Amino acid sequence: MLALSSLLLATAVSMAVVGWLPRPAAPQMRLDQAMQVLRGERAADSVGLRVDVRELAPSGTGHARLQALAVDGLHQPAQQVRLVWAGNNRPPDVHVVAAGGEQGRDGDAAVLRAAQQVLATLPWPPFELALQQADGRWRVVSSAYSDLAAWRRQVLLALLGGTVLLAPLAAWAAVRLGRPLRRLAEASATLDLHAQTPLPDDGPREVQMLAIALDAGRTRLREQAQQMTRMLAAVAHDLRTPLTGLRLRADFAPPAQAERMVADIERMNAMIEQVLDYARGELQPSQLQRMDIAPLLDDCVQAARLRGVDLKAVLPANLPCRADALLLRRALDNLIDNASRYAGAVELRAMQRDDGLQLDVLDRGPGIPAEDRQRLLQPFQRSESSRSRATGGTGLGLAVAANAARHHGGSLQLLDREGGGLIARLHLPR
Repeated sequence: MLALSSLLLATAVSMAVVGWLPRPAAPQMRLDQAMQVLRGERAADSVGLRVDVRELAPSGTGHARLQALAVDGLHQPAQQVRLVWAGNNRPPDVHVVAAGGEQGRDGDAAVLRAAQQVLATLPWPPFELALQQADGRWRVVSSAYSDLAAWRRQVLLALLGGTVLLAPLAAWAAVRLGRPLRRLAEASATLDLHAQTPLPDDGPREVQMLAIALDAGRTRLREQAQQMTRMLAAVAHDLRTPLTGLRLRADFAPPAQAERMVADIERMNAMIEQVLDYARGELQPSQLQRMDIAPLLDDCVQAARLRGVDLKAVLPANLPCRADALLLRRALDNLIDNASRYAGAVELRAMQRDDGLQLDVLDRGPGIPAEDRQRLLQPFQRSESSRSRATGGTGLGLAVAANAARHHGGSLQLLDREGGGLIARLHLPR
């Protein structure tokens, strides 16, 4: 709509400028200059004339007195000289009045010759002066003025004037459209299905419609993702009932088989618990509140050691932060268990930074290739080294931690540790 309006306005301005510009007047010609060109005494382009050779003599309206003047000036027979006005041009009315009757016939002739010289130097409407050559063709001198060239110049001036007039308007329209689009693009680059902040919808109507469409699409995708997560959580929850029955039946199996059956059932229970943790983090709104998370971290350390994790912790006495205790506990438990599964010994470090709280879970395991790190933060993604019976899982541990970091407005990074190993860095903004 804005582009169409600008185009219509530009057309209107150009037409107005064309109508405002005066119609260029055709240049006038002098007879003496035309005769000089035919006699070869002067170049045609030096006086704004042109010369061409034609098979036929030019046609148009002639003038007897000026014709005679051309014949006399060219010193050629009258039948070989042609002076005409073509097209809309008309020959002027010429009247020579001789004064001083007592001068006699010689005096009248002198006055007439002087008058003819004056007529030859006067400017006339464009005409064509032709002289027949020896081969029968006509050498014609005419004005170099072209109506088409004049029209082109006039249109060029009109377009130039319209451009000058429209330049401020075009700059204003570009800024008015560009700024909202830039803000919308910047907001869309960080678009998150879980964010409730609406996209900027200021600016022209087209930009507002685009922002509304993006918001609607994000809402639909969020609803679809939540439906899939609810279905996953329901399936995982319902699996607990048959697993409980299998656990009871395993007690009646031979001891060697019962031990393996119980181990598999416990492993399946752990996977189901991870799925439910991920679903809770996706579906339940975060409950952020101001607290000191130092006791929570110490509780995580003690619980991990009870699970048999070789964990070393370096924690300050106080760590004030705005956090959801349940989400943060899930994230730390998953990061600690992952590090213990792949590396054995684990370190936990916490410190305050200018921009927030930094929690590091460090290990000396095989690490994660740089090209796999972003992928492994997504749900149900596992590295090739985690597919063994000892380390296999659902691929949800890092996804649960990343989800918790996102709910806190922070991030989870997987970094190389100096000397080998991996650093899982959880950053919570101030």
